[in-house]
Amino acid sequence: RSVSPRRQLLLVGGWGPPLGRGRLDSSYSSLPSPPRKMEPALVDEKLIPWELNKFKLNPSRNGDVIAHYQINKPSDLTATAQLSPMARPLVCLHLKESENLPKISIMNLRHRYILRVEAVQELQLPVLKQKNIAVVVEPHDGPLTCFLVRLVLTERRSNAVPSQSLRDVIRQIVEAIEELRINGVYHGNLTIHNIYHSRVGGAIVVKLVNFQNRDIELEAAQLMDWVGLGNILHTISTAAKFRDNTASCSIIDHLASKLMALTSTNCLPSIKKDTLDDMFFWDTRRRTMFYIHEIPKALNDNDFVTRVKNHAWPLPWDSKHFGLVKAMNDYREEVAVRDKHKGVNPGPEVLKQYHCNGQDPIHNVQCMSGAYTHQDKIEKDIKDDKDKRMSVDVAVQKEQPELCLALRRLLAGEAF
Repeated sequence: RSVSPRRQLLLVGGWGPPLGRGRLDSSYSSLPSPPRKMEPALVDEKLIPWELNKFKLNPSRNGDVIAHYQINKPSDLTATAQLSPMARPLVCLHLKESENLPKISIMNLRHRYILRVEAVQELQLPVLKQKNIAVVVEPHDGPLTCFLVRLVLTERRSNAVPSQSLRDVIRQIVEAIEELRINGVYHGNLTIHNIYHSRVGGAIVVKLVNFQNRDIELEAAQLMDWVGLGNILHTISTAAKFRDNTASCSIIDHLASKLMALTSTNCLPSIKKDTLDDMFFWDTRRRTMFYIHEIPKALNDNDFVTRVKNHAWPLPWDSKHFGLVKAMNDYREEVAVRDKHKGVNPGPEVLKQYHCNGQDPIHNVQCMSGAYTHQDKIEKDIKDDKDKRMSVDVAVQKEQPELCLALRRLLAGEAF
């Protein structure tokens, strides 16, 4: 079957830009066209035996390269695989065993988040005057950076980074790095530019690419992959701040700093678990559990209370919160009348002593913890500037996006 698909050309170990109608452009000059409709991926159980029977590179007058090739598909291939020649990019590698064969081996791990090899064949390309390997890889939609420039990086209705979509992307990268580690290999050059992505059923799936050898010990190279993830987070944080100078990036910056500071390989066996337990990956449910269960227990610890009192909080803390603080004060009044005054209202002056003090950081922690605990009692009174109801978590994240991380760090005894 004669083919003239969109394809990728990889020369001398570097991922090249997309080819349109077989022409190799010199650089990415603009965002890619809207993603094409993708077919279901190949079954993972076997390597589809493609046969590449013609391949030719012709230089053009302006220095570009035009690629022509033909691919034969086996006649016994089941229809359920739904292979589309139009969706098969082509990659060329220099045939150097020390550099490229390990790359192909890694791409044969058949992991969802690692760009997959589907066929390999030796080629003699006269225009390059050397032997090469032609590698057919699974369909993909281009560099992850082209997706990230359009991704909302902050939480919905707040300015805190990361958003759930960003968490999903980074979680996939974590899974891919760990897959490499447990298979006794490593990426070797993990940067934001060496990650591609595909769209599958509306979801984004990351694809690690461009693996490199390092002349260092295996575990040291594996540790550098995690340091590379820290650098990726730092790059994303920088972009988020550039887009919106009001964005709160303390959570992403904290994880980025932890990963970039790694020096000991002793952390490798537990690093995936420790990374995914970081607050960067916390959703509303996990934050709620933190405020409901961990904070009340911590407030019984004198050392924690002292650390909270000594921390440099911005005061007063109760300036807005979209009605949350007032709703908590009203709820405290109701509880006081019922439990301490036997149902008799003692008057506003007495009830005022049950209100939160905006100059007391402990009151702040108690108020926010109580708000999460009793959110079913107070959420009806929490509204944004457009009089639209909002949840306790959104109100706290929007008004105090740094609070949760600061409390967890104080709980862990970390130095600021």
